Amino acid sequence: MFSYKLPCGDFQTVTTMTEKNISFVPPVYEQRYCAAIQILMGWQDQIKKVVEFGCAEIRFFPLLRRIETIENIVLVDIDEALLRKNMNRIDPLLSDHIKKRQSLLQVQVLQGNVADSSDELRDTDAVIALELIEHVYEDVLTKIPLNVFGFMQPKIAIFSTPNSDYNVIFTRFNPLLPNGFRHEDHKFEWTREEFKSWCTSIVQKYPNYMFALMGVGDPPKGYESVGHVSQIAIFVRKDILELELENPLIRNVGTSSPYQLIHGVTYPFHVDTRSQEQRIWDDVQYELNNFKQYCKYQTEDDDCSDIHKLPFETLLSRIQRTGATREILDDILKKKSVQVKDDFVLIEDSDDDSVTSTHSDADEQSLNEVQLSGEDEELWGVN
Repeated sequence: MFSYKLPCGDFQTVTTMTEKNISFVPPVYEQRYCAAIQILMGWQDQIKKVVEFGCAEIRFFPLLRRIETIENIVLVDIDEALLRKNMNRIDPLLSDHIKKRQSLLQVQVLQGNVADSSDELRDTDAVIALELIEHVYEDVLTKIPLNVFGFMQPKIAIFSTPNSDYNVIFTRFNPLLPNGFRHEDHKFEWTREEFKSWCTSIVQKYPNYMFALMGVGDPPKGYESVGHVSQIAIFVRKDILELELENPLIRNVGTSSPYQLIHGVTYPFHVDTRSQEQRIWDDVQYELNNFKQYCKYQTEDDDCSDIHKLPFETLLSRIQRTGATREILDDILKKKSVQVKDDFVLIEDSDDDSVTSTHSDADEQSLNEVQLSGEDEELWGVN
């Protein structure tokens, strides 16, 4: 096992138990979704292709598609009728055509069995299986590790399943179903020890992986010993943790029966043909003009300075998405004749919205500090 914490910290959730019921804010399914998204975003630079098994009504997808680094999403479920009913949920929205993605995104809805090692699953970086394994029979459950960790060999795999230790709380209000579980289609519900044992058996058989355990759906006060409503296992390939692999990765042979394509779309995306230098300069112009207009709005004194000063490090932090470094930014500002003095970028308060790039020595001597306050100083890094 390895120790794991969500990149953005623990959720702010509320579990309330009264004499009549127990409630969760936000709902537990939303907590599962948010946990899975945080986990993926923690390794987003490593993830291009994601496969979700047991996608059902395709409710997790709207969150998943917002991760810009993902280029291929495969949604798999065994229920063809359910997939056809909900398949249009992957279609691009009008807003996706107006504001296009910066990279390719292809999405497929496939009918198939999580136990089948089909070629459509090759080159997968992350596997998601939320509340799936408790719905399958023993013969399928046995084959899931072989398919995921033996055939697909993803960098990350996330499994969640109900924690039966928590059922002692649920039965205070309603009895379990006749099958002894929370849901009529559940084939089992594991305790935390049983789930940990399953995870341990996987990493013993597939030593390229390590796992960590967490959960969502906090217990009410006084019942902490039962754990969470839903338990989550995070499997990570050792090379992603900068550890040496126990065995080399090999390209295994899939089954002869491919999954059935139900629906597929390619999202509109913008192809940026600008050079990196031009992208950086365009962003710099936007940030400098934005700061200039902001200072004009904040300063009501008619005698205010005609030149504003933006901290160099603040500008750099606001254009990091372009890949700019301090050296690259400094070189571009020099090429564009934008002056930098005492680690401040100098911005002339001209009548138009463009950055004026030349200043006289007299102008430099008359510079005054821009007076911002409160949240605005924090926003722009000016104090």
